[in-house]
Amino acid sequence: MSLAISQCVYSQIQRYSLRRQKPRGLEEQVAIFVATRIFDVGLTAAAAVAAAAAGANTMGVPLTSDMLRHAAIGGAIKAAAMAVAGLIMLAPQNTPLIVLMTLLGTSIGSNALAVVAVANRILGTDQAPNQLIIAAVVASIPLSFCFVYYYGAFRVPITFTSIAFDVLGAYTFVRMAENLGHPICPPRPALVAGAVFGAVFSGAITLLGCCVIGKSRTIPISDFSGNGHASGSALTTCCGNRVHVNVQSTEYARGQGVVGSRNTFTNGTIYNSAHGIGVYWDPGSVHGGLTFNTHSTRDCTTSTGTSNMTRIVMA
Repeated sequence: MSLAISQCVYSQIQRYSLRRQKPRGLEEQVAIFVATRIFDVGLTAAAAVAAAAAGANTMGVPLTSDMLRHAAIGGAIKAAAMAVAGLIMLAPQNTPLIVLMTLLGTSIGSNALAVVAVANRILGTDQAPNQLIIAAVVASIPLSFCFVYYYGAFRVPITFTSIAFDVLGAYTFVRMAENLGHPICPPRPALVAGAVFGAVFSGAITLLGCCVIGKSRTIPISDFSGNGHASGSALTTCCGNRVHVNVQSTEYARGQGVVGSRNTFTNGTIYNSAHGIGVYWDPGSVHGGLTFNTHSTRDCTTSTGTSNMTRIVMA
């Protein structure tokens, strides 16, 4: 999964429940992780198929079912490798396993694995050419970075800037393979395929961020204490950039000679302005990256109150 969307999913919907106002249990975190990774595997396979179709059309060669099948398998293997690594790293483990999973969860490890699997299927051998493996490792360098623009209080990532890195990675792969004596295709079809892959993938994960992570949601507000209670809701819109608040609270007054309560009604809108830009790389899929954020808040809520007090006077 895109490193940025992975970070956002973990921090916004996987780890903490806004509706219940408490951290999620490990079982629920794993369930969300698995669901989003299944989406990622399917999306990567679909993007790879679209890229293969675009590359074949640019080269002017007939598109066959084998081409599409190989592309889908390669994309699924790449995404699945990173998903398995991420799932294992949710639980405590020893240092050697961390190193292995970190390698598998990077573009270098997952791309090399995908190239080996696809090359073995196409060439009908048990060992992929070393030239292709080296080319895949070198091409993983630009694919390991991702410039991201974040929008809204839920930090919904807009990752269309990663298309340029997909194009550069595809170009690097075919040119490196050609320089090592194992040509694959001319550079132009590779550039087109990389652009199509990046466009399909970035478009889908951006929609996921806007429609799932940054969707409008109602957050219940409930707080009970010895001094009173509060109940109501906060409706977030526009990726959390606007929060409509409707809260009723009751505070009990107990003092020397005074007994009563005070009711307060708070209504209005809180405006958030949250934006950011960041650079993520593969190790950042655990905890990392360089991000610059700006955030400002304007509170336009108003409160009105009524009270019912009884004063006890000793004669």
